[in-house]
Amino acid sequence: MKNKINAHENILSLVGKTPLIKLNRVTSKLEGSFYAKYEAFNPGHSNKDRIALHIIESAEKKGLIDKDTTIIETTSGNTGFSLSMVSMVKGYKCIVAVSSKSSPDKIDMLKSMGAKVYVCPSNVPADDKRSYYQVAKRLNEEIKDSFYVNQYFNELNIDAHYETTGPEIWNQTNGNITHLIASSGTGGTISGIGRFLKEKNPEIKIIGVDAYGSVLKKFHETGEFDSKEIYPYRIEGLGKNLIPTSTDFSIIDL
Repeated sequence: MKNKINAHENILSLVGKTPLIKLNRVTSKLEGSFYAKYEAFNPGHSNKDRIALHIIESAEKKGLIDKDTTIIETTSGNTGFSLSMVSMVKGYKCIVAVSSKSSPDKIDMLKSMGAKVYVCPSNVPADDKRSYYQVAKRLNEEIKDSFYVNQYFNELNIDAHYETTGPEIWNQTNGNITHLIASSGTGGTISGIGRFLKEKNPEIKIIGVDAYGSVLKKFHETGEFDSKEIYPYRIEGLGKNLIPTSTDFSIIDL
């Protein structure tokens, strides 16, 4: 009898369990120890692999999608790539509506993974029919047997990080983490990790990073959505011109 081959069934089993890497030079003038959760070790090169796999597999368990389903999503690029990868492995069709801020190489990668890509203007209001939010919604309505991931308003976005990234960071730091710093776009990452860490130790500070031209910082501080705060910016995946329900502002300290 031949020895069993030690191999992964497919690339999706590589999602998660990413390493912590100590930051040395960039933090040399700061007090304390700093570590980066290196999410580029995910097969799709970002933490969005976690939510893509979690949301699709949750939908499978609930019977919301089948072999003929088209997966649809709004994305700045990374979530779209992760969904395209998961869809390709599992055999689903995938359509993504991306912002025009997404780099050409990201768009090319999405297409190479088999996704159909709609490029939408970034400098329009969220409720404009040309925005990538509205384009994705329209496609979901028009395409029979389609599933709209809707990461900005999907609680599973938070759950994915609560169930995986948060526990990984807690265990990797042996519970010694004092501050978490994370960018805020959909808010799923900072909310899920922050929620888990706060349950373990309420003294841990959760710090969000927003983009100039985004409404998130002011909303967190005042509870007010201020459209006058919205300005064009080129950063991908960070900041928003709407308030995602996948952001739990109550656990963000700064």
